[in-house]
Amino acid sequence: MEKCLFCKIASGEIPSKIIYDSPNVMAFLDIKPANPGHVLVIPKEHFETLPELPENLNSALLQVVKIITQAQIEVLGAQGVNVLQNNGEIAGQAVPHIHIHVIPRFKDDKIVINWAPTELKHEQLDEIQKRLISKARELATGEKEAPKQIEETPQAPEPEIKGKKKLLRIKPRNP
Repeated sequence: MEKCLFCKIASGEIPSKIIYDSPNVMAFLDIKPANPGHVLVIPKEHFETLPELPENLNSALLQVVKIITQAQIEVLGAQGVNVLQNNGEIAGQAVPHIHIHVIPRFKDDKIVINWAPTELKHEQLDEIQKRLISKARELATGEKEAPKQIEETPQAPEPEIKGKKKLLRIKPRNP
């Protein structure tokens, strides 16, 4: 297979305006930015969509997104930041290599991220919830389980973090 555009950028075959470079992750300026300072964060290894991304790259990718976000706020004076990731052409993925858009936002910029909400009945939401919980549980634990009557949202199993301290989870206060 011929290398994709982002693989060529990651290997240095195509020049780019690199912002961050590590052994596994790279961030560079988008050449057709939504706003000045729009950055793309990619794994250097080729994976087309998020479900294909190996577990060991999840946190590395998100850590770089966090760094870029903070840099955009401090250096560019961004008043907000959009973090977007599209999976598949129908969802707007133009390059078939997983990438995360980190877009600095400014008052009165011309970016519009909007959709017309879909109206669903309570029963439809319940059915979607049941099916997604069942599949998410199966994917997280490897155990296939028939959907049950849902009384509350189940807690996902804690991910195993090797070589790092477990992070403290802060629960929101009830008003």
